[in-house]
Amino acid sequence: MGEECKRGCRHTKKGSVIQKKFFGKTLLVLGSNVGAADIAAYAKENGARVIVADYYPPEKSSAKRMADEHFLISTADLEHLSKLAEEHHVDGVLSGISEFNLLQAMTLAEKHRLPFYCNRKQWDSIEKKDEFRRLCEEYHVPCPKLYYTGGEPAEHDWDKIKFPAVLKPVDASASSGVHICSNADEMKSLVGDALNKSDSRHIIVEEFVGGEEFTAHYTIVHGKAALSCMDNRYPVAVHEGKVTTIPAARIYPCVYLEEYIRQVNPAMIRLCEGLGMETGILFIQGLYNEKKNQFHIFEAGLRSAGEAPYRFIDKINGQNAMRLLVDNALSDEQGYALEAEDPYLKGKCCGVVSFVARGGKVGGITGLEEAVAATPSVIEYESRYPVGSIVPDGDTLRQLMIRFVMICDSREQMAKNVKYLNENITVVDDKGENMVIKIDPERICPGQSGGGITNA
Repeated sequence: MGEECKRGCRHTKKGSVIQKKFFGKTLLVLGSNVGAADIAAYAKENGARVIVADYYPPEKSSAKRMADEHFLISTADLEHLSKLAEEHHVDGVLSGISEFNLLQAMTLAEKHRLPFYCNRKQWDSIEKKDEFRRLCEEYHVPCPKLYYTGGEPAEHDWDKIKFPAVLKPVDASASSGVHICSNADEMKSLVGDALNKSDSRHIIVEEFVGGEEFTAHYTIVHGKAALSCMDNRYPVAVHEGKVTTIPAARIYPCVYLEEYIRQVNPAMIRLCEGLGMETGILFIQGLYNEKKNQFHIFEAGLRSAGEAPYRFIDKINGQNAMRLLVDNALSDEQGYALEAEDPYLKGKCCGVVSFVARGGKVGGITGLEEAVAATPSVIEYESRYPVGSIVPDGDTLRQLMIRFVMICDSREQMAKNVKYLNENITVVDDKGENMVIKIDPERICPGQSGGGITNA
């Protein structure tokens, strides 16, 4: 083993110097959301100087705490971010999974002629729901029927819609502005909300299809694409009525992965490769109707989804898509082995399990650290709302309060370990009432949730 110096190189015992691949490079990381700390850590490990900017103080940002330097600049402030990039001779700019921050990073990269994994046209073709729908139709990816897309619908546009139908902004995230409508009157009353949640003030109205929801992740390397993983989504509803549900758990691999690979994957591979990207991450969301044996893909993102599955994929097969994006930003080296992708995860069962919060003020969280320490399958966790903070009262992904990233040997083990976490962690509001909804382990593996912690 050698000795590391402050210049980002390593001296071997024989005196030779091994220079790290990002030596002499500076990376600007925007934001402190999921993925930012992983980006900062990997860049620093490989010799880069890392600076982080957003409006969080370092005590609330793990990315800032590990950075060489950090700045209290909002990621919305492009003027000051641009000056920061110039003053520090930035070689690359990235963000975690945040759509907003990634768009800001892309804008800075364009302005300063820095590398970025995609261009704006590629981004819009995936992230904007109407453009993605056209792409699906071009590549014969199965999707719900499109009734309408555009601004405020005219009177004759309502005649084309068959109800129930789904109303969405074309460019909003975190389920914001999404409504399932039973009739035209109901949809007309909600169009304003969807338009207001859209930066472009455009909406999409599509066929409502039933089924089990899933997310699939793809990785693109040297222009070629491969399926990385696919989950089953287990939703809960915070409020009654026709509301958007929240994923209390995402469990990998998906139980109908084999059928997906047969029916949908070839078309999705062609779609990914048709984007003309050298490097990238893409996820899609869809529904599977088991009775009809039909898949419907309804939206996508040219980034990692919020579950950030690279965290467990890295530990299973040594491939990390977030690191791939850092490599793209700071060097010509791309060591990602696409042939090592295994959506079956080498027989493991992985999960991103969440406690979903109702709105209110957090009064207390007990047993969290102890339960995690007693559960070896939890490889990391995050608690987004500390005691005293306010959780919004909504039906979006902002209700996700505590998330556990888990690697188990089977679904049976996953169900048992989730049961243990549920029983040993308590979250209450300022009135002492239970504040969270937890996934029923029976949904993960029926009849197998008895017992406590197990590694078998």
